[in-house]
Amino acid sequence: MKKLFLLVLSVGWLLAASQTPKAAYKDFTLTTVENKKIHIRVKPEGIEVKEYPQKVIILDFFGKHCPPCRAEIPILGKLQSAKKSKLQIIGLHVQELLTMDDIKELRTMGINYPIVDYTANEENRNFVGFMAQLTRWQGSIPFMLFFDKNGVYNGYHLGMANEESLQKFIDKLANPSQKDSQKNAK
Repeated sequence: MKKLFLLVLSVGWLLAASQTPKAAYKDFTLTTVENKKIHIRVKPEGIEVKEYPQKVIILDFFGKHCPPCRAEIPILGKLQSAKKSKLQIIGLHVQELLTMDDIKELRTMGINYPIVDYTANEENRNFVGFMAQLTRWQGSIPFMLFFDKNGVYNGYHLGMANEESLQKFIDKLANPSQKDSQKNAK
């Protein structure tokens, strides 16, 4: 059932992308809590992140008051450290504005990847809103979107993620040609 739902969401992404005028696929410049810029281009098949070419991208929608999100932070931090040559996680904080104390706390909990605060500016809000509309995300967190090393959308995960499953999925996304060769070998 879960695979069917993932397939439906993936087809939904592709249909929405193919039916939306090219002008709707635009560039976003997100600002992190450290005031660094992340340039993201949304394309019909996925995204392109200028600062992280050829890396698997996980967009992690989370909140500072969300218990499963908080429990997931050390897992994501560990994966980011272990797979930094092929993975980039971008945390999208979608609750009320983060304070400096909140940011320090999140860092001590294990976040070692960029944090984009949804409420910090209009461009951040526009990006989260655009992605929510595109994926039909209803606001439940934690919520992750996965893109392979070529930026192609490869699904989502709603709820707390399992470290072992994430590791395997990231490895698959980092080697999409391996996936294709395996299909061709069957």
